[in-house]
Amino acid sequence: MTETYDTGPVSFGEFSILSDNYHWDNKNVNAASRFESLIAQNQFPLYPDTFSFVICRSGNISLTSGGVRLSAGPRTAIVTFGGQPIDAVEISPDCRLLYFAGKSKYFNTQIDLDDANRILRLALEIKHPFLFPLTPSELRAMEKLYFSAKELLLMAPEKSKGGIVAGYARILSTLIVAKLQNQGQRTEAEAQMANRSILMPFLENVKRNCRHERKITFYSSLANLTPKYFSKQIKLLSGKSPGAIIKEYTLTEAKTLLSSKKYSIKEVSNLMNFSSPSSFCKYFKSVEGISPGKYTEQF
Repeated sequence: MTETYDTGPVSFGEFSILSDNYHWDNKNVNAASRFESLIAQNQFPLYPDTFSFVICRSGNISLTSGGVRLSAGPRTAIVTFGGQPIDAVEISPDCRLLYFAGKSKYFNTQIDLDDANRILRLALEIKHPFLFPLTPSELRAMEKLYFSAKELLLMAPEKSKGGIVAGYARILSTLIVAKLQNQGQRTEAEAQMANRSILMPFLENVKRNCRHERKITFYSSLANLTPKYFSKQIKLLSGKSPGAIIKEYTLTEAKTLLSSKKYSIKEVSNLMNFSSPSSFCKYFKSVEGISPGKYTEQF
């Protein structure tokens, strides 16, 4: 296929660009500079107004977009959205890729609105920019689609190119929606598994141990995770930091003991393993807004 088609960059005015490096040899190691030269006359970072689509056939490429670094290997697609700068961070000499980007606000109107909204909504749920794997048949289909679009753009009169680009964008957006929906379902299932394996045990451990242990390191060690990674995962899964959850459980336990009126503030402080009644009162008030004494007056 690559011997039949022109593999140079093809652009449609300011609206889009299709580029690939299938004609590269493996001898030139300055792959990053060669990749930049493929993207017409643009200098990095790129600022596409709509989405950009990179398909990695072989080798490896790493891009940064919106502060997120994504590394693509063989048969992987990377999608980024408008307004997010794109930098070529690293590309292996054996990397072969297809690149498509829309560079004008006008171009955004050429993508079916429903598909565009679905892409954005799903991507926000999954986090973007994002990447997903391609099956061998999907890769072949996208290669055929890409080279056909390039050939048509080279052959077509200028007034017809907009329709070709719009059609190509619509097909790509439909494919992205389908892949995102599948990835979203997997992500949801993975999140449920993570909830069961990390979050739920943490909540159970806090419930059992909050009278004696309020340090994140204690709970991260029970999960066999580093405190930093553990905190990040709990925040992602619950929307709250581990410290906030520990405080909630601690205050619930303390309020239960206080409202029973079986124990004095000093006794509750001892039962909750605080160093002194004053430190317990300070802790309680910092979270609850009132002192333990004021709290017990309500009962």
